[in-house]
Amino acid sequence: MRTHLAITLVLTLPISVMSVPAAAQTRGADRPAESASIRASIESIFQAFVDKDRVKLESTHGTEWRGFTPWSGHVIRGRDGYMNEATFPLDLPKAQGMIGYRIGEFDIVFYGDTAVVSFQAEVDRLQGTDKSTQKLTFVDVYHKDPGGWIQVASNTSLHPDAVWEIASQRRMLDADERAALMKAREAVWRAWFAGDQPVLLKLLPPELVTIEPGSTTFGTRASTLDGSRGFAAGGGRLTRLAFPSTEIQVYGNTAILYTSYEMDLTSGGQSHSEHGMATEVFVMKDGQWLNTGWQLAPSAK
Repeated sequence: MRTHLAITLVLTLPISVMSVPAAAQTRGADRPAESASIRASIESIFQAFVDKDRVKLESTHGTEWRGFTPWSGHVIRGRDGYMNEATFPLDLPKAQGMIGYRIGEFDIVFYGDTAVVSFQAEVDRLQGTDKSTQKLTFVDVYHKDPGGWIQVASNTSLHPDAVWEIASQRRMLDADERAALMKAREAVWRAWFAGDQPVLLKLLPPELVTIEPGSTTFGTRASTLDGSRGFAAGGGRLTRLAFPSTEIQVYGNTAILYTSYEMDLTSGGQSHSEHGMATEVFVMKDGQWLNTGWQLAPSAK
C-alpha cells in the first residue's frame, strides 16, 4: 500500500509541476494603462538627465539594478553603480550634457509582473558651445513592485547611424596611442630594410596597397615582401632613420600620417642619403596598429 502510494506520488509530481503555467506573454496594447505608466517612467528618466535631477534617477531605478551603457564595457551592478557610472558629474550645469530628447519606435511586452521595453531615442547634447545629436537604442526591464513599476535592468547601445557617425569624426590620440602609432610606423620602416619578414607579416595586412617612386603599378604585400628580401639579400643596410616632422589625422580607428623622412643607406659598398615626404595609413585592429598603405615622394637631391 505504502509502496503503491509512493510510486503514485513520484509519477504525478512531475505532471503537477509541469502543469503550473508560466507567466503569460502579453503585448503592451493589451495593458494600456500599465504601458503608459512605464513609458511615463522612462520619459521621467530622460527628463531627469536634462534637469540634472539625481534624486529622480535614484527613485526610478531598483536597488539591485543591472545593465550596460555604450561605453561601460562591463556589467554595472546596483543602483549605486548606475549613479556613479551611467549618469553625469555632480557639478555638471543644467545647460550642459543632455539638453533634450525624442523617443521614437517604442515596444513593450509583459511577462506577468515583468515588462521588457525596446525603444529608440535621439538625445541632444551640449558640450561647451558644441551641440550634437546622438541616436541610441534601449532594452529596459521593468518589474512591478508594491510601489509600482520600476526599472531593474537596462542596456543602452549606439544606434548603427551613431556608430557610422563616430567612425567619421576626427579625434585626437592620447599620449599612449600616439606612442604606439609612432613605434609601429618606425618598426615597419626598419623591418623593410632589415628584411625582417615576420615583423612585416605582423604589421602589414594582406590588403596592403603602396605607391612607390617611379612605379606605374600599385604595390602589394607580396611585392613589398619581395622588395624587402631583395634589399637585405643584396647586402643593403639602413644606418640612420629619422622623421623630422609628422602630422596625424585620426578618424575612428584609422590614422593618416603625413611624414617627412631622412635616412642613410649602405648598398653595394656605397653609402648615400635619401629624404622626402610620405603619406601612411594605419588602422587599429586587435590592439595593434597595422600599416594598410603608403605613398613615398622622395625629394630631389
